[in-house]
Amino acid sequence: MAFEADIPITTPDGIALVVEAKATLPNPERTEEDLKQYMAGMQCPVGLLITPERMWLYRDFYTARSPLSVQRIGEFNAKLLWRQAPQSEGAAFEVFVQQWLEDLANQPTAEFPKELRDALREYVLPAVTGGEVRAAQPRYA
Repeated sequence: MAFEADIPITTPDGIALVVEAKATLPNPERTEEDLKQYMAGMQCPVGLLITPERMWLYRDFYTARSPLSVQRIGEFNAKLLWRQAPQSEGAAFEVFVQQWLEDLANQPTAEFPKELRDALREYVLPAVTGGEVRAAQPRYA
């Protein structure tokens, strides 16, 4: 089965940000490679891999037409993002992350550590405020 990211954020120009939300991450290396492949194939500039505990930020530098141009540019404590504890089941966690993204533009980021705050402001907020956050496919409990 082909990889399809959980939450794309789209603009009229295409996919601005793609999010892979996983309640558990049994094979992080494989998930990271799948995300990089997807980003390169869809020409998506920014990606997030997020679990209830960690968030990894990726950027495509467009140095090649392959996943080699996609680099991890940050790793953060995701627990700092949540105002409440996230749901821990797969589809419920995806819904939780989607809601967090939809609300992010209206939430203050000042309380986050500088590195996390800067990453959100530079890479995530522009996509969320200028795009449409949606589920890539139907979610089943």
